[in-house]
Amino acid sequence: MLLSLVSGVLLARTLGPENYGTYSFALSVIALLSLPVKAGLPTLLVREIATNQLIERWGLIQGLLRFSNGVALAFSVLVAALATLWFSWRGDVDASIFLWGVWLLPLMALEAVRAGILRGMRWILSAQVPEKLVRPFVLILMLGTGLFLGWELTALAAMQFQLIAAFVAFVIGSALLSKALPGNVRRATPEYALKPWIASLVPLTLFVGLKLLDSQVAVLFLGILATAEEVGLFRVAATGAGLVAIGLLAVNMAMAPQIARLYKAGEMKKLQKVITFSTRAVSVISFPIAIIFIVWGEWVISFVFGEEYAEAATALAILCIGQLVNTSAGSVGLVLNMTGNDKLTFVGATIALVTNSILGLILIPLFGLNGAAISFSLSISVWNIFLFIMVKWKVGINTFFVYW
Repeated sequence: MLLSLVSGVLLARTLGPENYGTYSFALSVIALLSLPVKAGLPTLLVREIATNQLIERWGLIQGLLRFSNGVALAFSVLVAALATLWFSWRGDVDASIFLWGVWLLPLMALEAVRAGILRGMRWILSAQVPEKLVRPFVLILMLGTGLFLGWELTALAAMQFQLIAAFVAFVIGSALLSKALPGNVRRATPEYALKPWIASLVPLTLFVGLKLLDSQVAVLFLGILATAEEVGLFRVAATGAGLVAIGLLAVNMAMAPQIARLYKAGEMKKLQKVITFSTRAVSVISFPIAIIFIVWGEWVISFVFGEEYAEAATALAILCIGQLVNTSAGSVGLVLNMTGNDKLTFVGATIALVTNSILGLILIPLFGLNGAAISFSLSISVWNIFLFIMVKWKVGINTFFVYW
């Protein structure tokens, strides 16, 4: 997370608010194009590999690996090719940024599959190293080299650097997966349970897609209804607010296979104890960070990103409030997905997206950057409250940091 923050700071300071906004808008569009590419495969992989490893169904794991890689590669290349045709037809300067960016899609898809496989096998650190460590480190290295050599960094160059960094991360991730894959899986004859996999994949895909769209809709609406500069300011505010949820992100990475295994084994008391402890640990981390950003946000932004981004302080405070609700509610979506209640997370994601979209269309024309922050914070609050109630009802687990 620190490396991602450093790379974001370097980009923001070097490009300036307007160019950083253009680059951020392009990345948001690429993220939306990745919806049919990444789909719900990573979540399905974590759940199915964790449960099948528990009962030693090695053939099903081998079949799932082949199925997921084939689906990810086929869809990603198809989407990238179609997007290339579209942006080639446009032919302007911004289109060239997208032309480079769309080829992130196959790398992102295969990386997501690889990470899901490793998380399912409980190789949590190896699952995160390529995307969370190698990729930002390579990006920082290239940005630093460019600045040292006096290159003029543009939004296009930044996107090209992202592509190179993603390729390096993909190569290293492939090597880690090869090392981690158990011999039992390598030797197993592939077995396929296509019907239940696809039955789960549909709601998981819709859920992941809606959540990704919900996370990007503010940037997209700002890009359409406001200015590129406000997009850049919002990205800075969102980067800061994301640090409030750093504990929740870390816990979710480690907890996913554990939740699936404990639920499958019927150890509900142990599952409740683990979730309560993790939510409280997350709250201890998130509350101090949020208070610092809410009270001293303008100073922090000016010091880290530069004076030209100081206007993002109010949006940062609003987003931090939303993230406090998010962290206090705990791993609500994860618990439902890992216990086979993925249809409910899809319903929650739909409600959140509708809330965010309606409020964004109303508030962004009135309040710009701050309107986008309000709409996103309210949508994430609605999402967490709804899913908290669903977890209590369907699973019988209390994910809130205060247990009763």
